[in-house]
Amino acid sequence: MESAGKPLKFLSEEDIKHAAVGFLKTHYKYRPRSGETKVQLDMRGEGGIVADGMLRFPKEEDGFFTATVEATARETKEEVFYRIQKTLLVWDAITFSMICTASMVVWTHFDGTYALHTDGVYWRIFSMLACMMLSFLFYQIFFRRQFRYHYIYAIEQFKRYFVDEQWIAIGQDVFGPNEEKYKEELRAQCVNNGFGLIIIHPDRGARLLASPARQEVIKKNRKTVNFIGLDDLRSTFRNSGYTKWLSTFNGNLKNWIQPHLGETQRFKRHYYHQQTLVVLSICVIAGMLYLEWTKRPVIYVDEWLHQEELKEKQKNLTKESEVVIIDAPIVPFNEDFELADLLEENTKVADLEASKKGEIILSINNGQELIYYDCERFYQPDADQFLLVYRLSSDLSTAIRDIETLGERQIDAGAIWQGCFSSLQNYYVFVDQMMSDSVIAASRAQLYEDNYNLELSIKKIEPTYLSNEE
Repeated sequence: MESAGKPLKFLSEEDIKHAAVGFLKTHYKYRPRSGETKVQLDMRGEGGIVADGMLRFPKEEDGFFTATVEATARETKEEVFYRIQKTLLVWDAITFSMICTASMVVWTHFDGTYALHTDGVYWRIFSMLACMMLSFLFYQIFFRRQFRYHYIYAIEQFKRYFVDEQWIAIGQDVFGPNEEKYKEELRAQCVNNGFGLIIIHPDRGARLLASPARQEVIKKNRKTVNFIGLDDLRSTFRNSGYTKWLSTFNGNLKNWIQPHLGETQRFKRHYYHQQTLVVLSICVIAGMLYLEWTKRPVIYVDEWLHQEELKEKQKNLTKESEVVIIDAPIVPFNEDFELADLLEENTKVADLEASKKGEIILSINNGQELIYYDCERFYQPDADQFLLVYRLSSDLSTAIRDIETLGERQIDAGAIWQGCFSSLQNYYVFVDQMMSDSVIAASRAQLYEDNYNLELSIKKIEPTYLSNEE
């Protein structure tokens, strides 16, 4: 027994290597084989793979049984301590949130909930941002404890190549009193991935913590790596240079001879898959938003609000002039004239006194307003005119009363002075407008008879100057 004054002896990585391969020889002592067992230390494989120890023997059937061991001492404990892969966690959270958001956009597009064409742009953007942030935080909180984000160098290296069984050997002093969580994480990942775990005591005795799985646990295909001893590799390279055997290893010498000592982060994952899924999700979201943008509805004005707006605008509108110019002024031939006088002569003021000068009268708004014209308005060469005559009135006042009577029945009517097309002085009171087609006039007359019980006669008229010419 060592004296109390003597410091506790810590095992070096070299001591752990020898103790580990000794344990493997004992562990596989009764495993069936067809030849001699070979044990080697410090093996190198292509791609920078390092095996601190390797046990190999021929199987009873074809092939060899191979077991490798990764030895870790206190000074190299970073190889078995886990680190949170924050970048990977963030990329996975982003990917998860984008997939959730894309799914939400697709579902709400077909369901119509929070869609751009139903609830508007702002609600659509808000719903997408809310889904994105909530799903991102959800993934960060509930998935950060997964093995995927607890990076252990020794475990990740084992995942890069295939042999029959793989072991991790650690010194008893690797984990301190306050580092039990790292030890438990290492043991849990070894069990989860089917790797063996042993602890080497200061007396070089080994204690088994986890046995490797007899069947393959890791589902993805792992490549088989050819190993060569580090001393043999250096010696061969130094004495022979590049020889033909080097091509069988299909690798770079630097990756074989220098195993990136201290580079315990070199087996971290890439993010190509996450980036691809993010881009695809963005494309899906953009496609759905484009479809929704093309389905934007026509915005119909609220009738009540529109009426209120019109009432407010009417307060600032000016009234229409009571003076109406009914036709172009007639310019006297070979005489001097003032334009203002011509305008005044050809202007009719809409009152009863001025209406006595009317020769053609038309009503609008069911007789509430009357418009007056001269006979010149009626003169259209090469055009027959047909009237739906209601009655013959003796003077203008009687004609206006008849027009107002018809207006009370919601019938637009008019009157025309007989002097426009004959030598008589009475007024024809007619309904509807002057028509240029007798067939249309007849059908309209029948319509008024059926709907208003009016007996109308059809009168063909033509201007006086056309009659005189004939």
